[in-house]
Amino acid sequence: MEIEVIELIKEMNPWLNDGEIIPTKMSEYIQREQTDKLLLSDWDFLWLILTGPRQAGKTTLGKYIARKLVEKKSFKDLLYLNCDFLEIRQWIISPLFIKEAIKQFNLEKPIIFLDEVQRLENPGILLKGIVDLKLPIKMIASGSSQLEIKSKVQEYLTGRQLEVIVLPLSYKEIGKVNQEQLIYGCYPRVVLSKEKEIILKQLYQNYISKDIIEILKIGKPDIMQKLITLLAHNSGQLVNYNQLATDCRVSATTIQHYCSVLEKTYIISKIKPFVGNKRKEIVSNPIYYFIDNGFRNQALRRFSKDENRNDIGLLVESAVFQEILKFKEQNFYDFDIHFWRTKSGAEVDFVLYKNDKDFLPIEVKFRRMKRPMITRSLRSFIDAYNPEIVIIITRNFRKKTEVKNSVIHFIPLQDIIEIFDLIRSSLKL
Repeated sequence: MEIEVIELIKEMNPWLNDGEIIPTKMSEYIQREQTDKLLLSDWDFLWLILTGPRQAGKTTLGKYIARKLVEKKSFKDLLYLNCDFLEIRQWIISPLFIKEAIKQFNLEKPIIFLDEVQRLENPGILLKGIVDLKLPIKMIASGSSQLEIKSKVQEYLTGRQLEVIVLPLSYKEIGKVNQEQLIYGCYPRVVLSKEKEIILKQLYQNYISKDIIEILKIGKPDIMQKLITLLAHNSGQLVNYNQLATDCRVSATTIQHYCSVLEKTYIISKIKPFVGNKRKEIVSNPIYYFIDNGFRNQALRRFSKDENRNDIGLLVESAVFQEILKFKEQNFYDFDIHFWRTKSGAEVDFVLYKNDKDFLPIEVKFRRMKRPMITRSLRSFIDAYNPEIVIIITRNFRKKTEVKNSVIHFIPLQDIIEIFDLIRSSLKL
């Protein structure tokens, strides 16, 4: 190994210098919901692939998992390698680098953690080769682009990996629900920082400069930025690709491609219409929500804390979507998130669908109530599908009532964590 590479690795792994096994102090670590599942011995000799948006906590979670595995004595050492560094990428060209590292650093039954693995030239072949060596090692890899992870890694690792999506913190993980999260979102650094707007600006600029320009080599980053802003304005509404194309002065095909890139890099998430057996339902265009409100508000440069800001309802609706998505991914649940709209204008914000018998409508009505208020649209859905449970997220109202055979739960946003037991019960998870 070259001296420069050895010194760089020592900087990345200070515990190799001072005799510590792995970093023992993680004072700012916030416990993630999926941790216990990831520590199961079932995955000991599979690649643990951590994907998700940049700065969502993949590296921190990976190191925490490594620390816990060492404490359990499942493994003994950690070798962390950040593939953002050219020197590391030039060294990791063959699976045999592991044997070289074990010899150089006297590693015993180590955990190998490759961060930003998509930066490697042929990561899928490399990771498969490491598995095929059948060494007594734990393998962790991370990447912030599903686009590249899928194309460069997954096709080579069928049956050899557990993929985990690491999203920004959930309200349950943070331990509270307040207006600050509605405005600034839930990225770990933002939650822990006093200078939230500065961190969000950096996060946004890094995404454009690194993911969009440097890594994915999108040829028109100015168009991408304009599209992000337009989607931020129109979040929660039916997307019109032709109108977006007109506004951005590109083709509708380009807009669809750019939206796909934004999805695969975990900026936005698409939900499609719920379609039962009713011909009157809308079956075409999807809706996009941002995966984090802070990123959305940064795109608009709008951080007003005014409770009466004109998009407060959208921020709450987006937050409810984000919490459902995090709940789904953190628990590895298999259900779809849809919306419901009819040609006559009836709509329900979210329909969680597992199968034809297990589904759950969720409506967001962030307004002050003194008595149960059920919209005509929601009654239309109840009439059509007879759901066992219905959830309505409110501003401050709590109540349980019945409409026909459906039990309606009114739950204030500040108690949104309560909906997860209802989701489990309704979808039989």
